[in-house]
Amino acid sequence: MIEETGRVISVQGDLAEVERQPRSSCGGCAVKGTCGTSLLARYFGPKRLLLRAHNPIGARPGERVVIGLSEGSLLEASVLAYLVPLLAMIGGAMTGALVAERLAPAYTQILSAVTGLGGLAAALAWLVGFIRARSLDERYRPRILRRLSTGPGESPKVSPRSLSTADERAARKGG
Repeated sequence: MIEETGRVISVQGDLAEVERQPRSSCGGCAVKGTCGTSLLARYFGPKRLLLRAHNPIGARPGERVVIGLSEGSLLEASVLAYLVPLLAMIGGAMTGALVAERLAPAYTQILSAVTGLGGLAAALAWLVGFIRARSLDERYRPRILRRLSTGPGESPKVSPRSLSTADERAARKGG
């Protein structure tokens, strides 16, 4: 499970809007002042990111929470978002080149580029429809796992799920 922290902004039914502040690892990097990523981060600044997450724990606005998404869902969404359009573009370009070689050999490159862009556009249109159709599917929506902030005088509860892999190994070894 991939986990992030955020703050609940609003709640509507069983969904909560959670604000997550993107983090940069530039602070710990040896070349933090000279790389392009740090320059872009300084120029554009941190962006506010709002996520709609399932709220099975009943978190309320203002609470800091941990949200999570399964690795399998993220991998599947990444394949759909990146690999499908790429394959469609390559397939469209190859199809255009094969057709152009037989019908108009002088225009092979132009037709290959046009059909490649057509394949990309078709894949992106399909992807938009797929996302709209699956927008409420729980597999692709983050879930609030637990609260971080607590009431006055209470200490936060740490669940076993919050242990990192290294912590789990250290706990098993007894140290």
